[in-house]
Amino acid sequence: MIKEGLHEPITRLEEKIHQMRARKKHHGELVQVDGSYHAWLEDCAEKACLLLFIDDATSEILAAQFVPHETYFAYAGLCKRYFHQHGLPEAFYADSFSVFRVNHTNVTTTEALTMFERSLNELGIELICASSPQAKGRVERANQTLQDRLVKEMRLAGICNYQEANAFLDDYLDTYNQKFAVCPASPVDSHEPLRPENNLDLIFTKRYTRKFSNHLEFLYMRVTHQIQTDRPAYALKGREVTICENEDGKITVLLNQMQLDFRRFFRRPKQNAVATAKDIERLSYKPSSYHTWRNYGHRISGKSILVTD
Repeated sequence: MIKEGLHEPITRLEEKIHQMRARKKHHGELVQVDGSYHAWLEDCAEKACLLLFIDDATSEILAAQFVPHETYFAYAGLCKRYFHQHGLPEAFYADSFSVFRVNHTNVTTTEALTMFERSLNELGIELICASSPQAKGRVERANQTLQDRLVKEMRLAGICNYQEANAFLDDYLDTYNQKFAVCPASPVDSHEPLRPENNLDLIFTKRYTRKFSNHLEFLYMRVTHQIQTDRPAYALKGREVTICENEDGKITVLLNQMQLDFRRFFRRPKQNAVATAKDIERLSYKPSSYHTWRNYGHRISGKSILVTD
């Protein structure tokens, strides 16, 4: 029947075998990053996202935090706490989420970077984006373990909000690491200490560019800002500056890494037009019975005829 074309055999898809990857040798050489949405407090609160930083060499949870959503500033806050405690790792291993990688195909440049990737580049940390969940299996398996064990532990502890849950994580992670973490192949720690020039509060901000006008003004979020300086205007007009906005909406203006002072000038709203009594008590106009639109479509020999009710 196959030879005569009466039957088409079912072709099975070849199962892809994911090759196992050996662990990194040094602590801090590669940190797997992921966020897991789950009902961590069951019926006591809404779903939240648990951000996890796991060391690839030891499977140790280096940092974790409950946040409402998986956003740039959520990862930035956890990064700052992790860097102050452990130092700077060599590389981050994340998925293809939009916080880590630009997924738009119609980008204008080939070097499009996300805010998170730009921040890591300033610190000298490489960002690797995996193309499958199996590639970062250590953090995925840790999510499954925590969704089972951590939920039960917080239930027994009587935790009913995520503020208490974040405080509970500090003690629980020590217990988790003692049970599941392994020894690295090399005792060398690849974390680098923070340098004095590493201003994390300034690095983990959203960056935008603006140009000065002839009067050293620029527009940001529909508000006019003017630079306050003793330098002559011709030395700064037309220059491109960087606007750094933090999580609270506070902005900092940088010109070649030098901070500039500025003032805001808010636009005053226009006054409403004064309405007269004629405008308020205006009567609706009713067309007469012989108005043109009432005769529309009623014609004889090309001439409109009068239609009466």
